[in-house]
Amino acid sequence: MRLWKEYVHRPERQLWHDDEWGDVHGYCCGDPFEARALLDTVMRAMSAGNARQLRRIVSRSDTVWNRPSPPHAPDRG
Repeated sequence: MRLWKEYVHRPERQLWHDDEWGDVHGYCCGDPFEARALLDTVMRAMSAGNARQLRRIVSRSDTVWNRPSPPHAPDRG
């Protein structure tokens, strides 16, 4: 959970850099997308009540991740 939460709260410029050149931190610290996939697996394996609680927590980070990017200002050059 920590890895996914920290990743989605990174500044957009860092996320863009990861998308363009790869996330070098993923090699040493774990891939946040693999962590998110693991959370899905864990939620399916848990009891209904516990899974519901974890889904609530995970959904907060998912909401941040799915938020639309702010529009960029046009160049004034």
